Amino acid sequence: MPDGPIDLPHHHLSGLQKKQNQWRRWSEEVIPSLISPYLCYIQQSGSLQSIHDLRCPTEEDSHCSQFCCPQTLAITCVLFDHACFISISCCKCSPAPLQLIKRGLFACAPVAPSLVVDIHMLELVKNLFVQMTPNLTAWCEALEIFLSDQGYKLNTKVW
Repeated sequence: MPDGPIDLPHHHLSGLQKKQNQWRRWSEEVIPSLISPYLCYIQQSGSLQSIHDLRCPTEEDSHCSQFCCPQTLAITCVLFDHACFISISCCKCSPAPLQLIKRGLFACAPVAPSLVVDIHMLELVKNLFVQMTPNLTAWCEALEIFLSDQGYKLNTKVW
């Protein structure tokens, strides 16, 4: 990737810049700030053998150390056996990804996520990808069966 400016039309550059900014935020700010809380969650959950109540905020969630403007987020949670909705209040000193990782949830956006995935589900998917042979069709069919068993219907097959 070039170090200097990229000579693209303005509408392409803004999309590219957004992606670069998001990558930078994830890799330099969000992920490093989540490592310690993630390891604490792993220890508290007995290496993911127990599940905490997602709706129960931790003590640190409600404390703001500065005079921030809190923002309330409505978030869809994809859990191992169902989906649910939670609401959290976040600000600069108590960001959403940090609060969510303490509850065993990984945010799908670095600032104001509207979707989170249960760490247990991510662990399953990670292990499936590590262990499976490179057969994408089998993976997709297995996922479709799993979701169907959970009551979801995918309409993505082309006949």
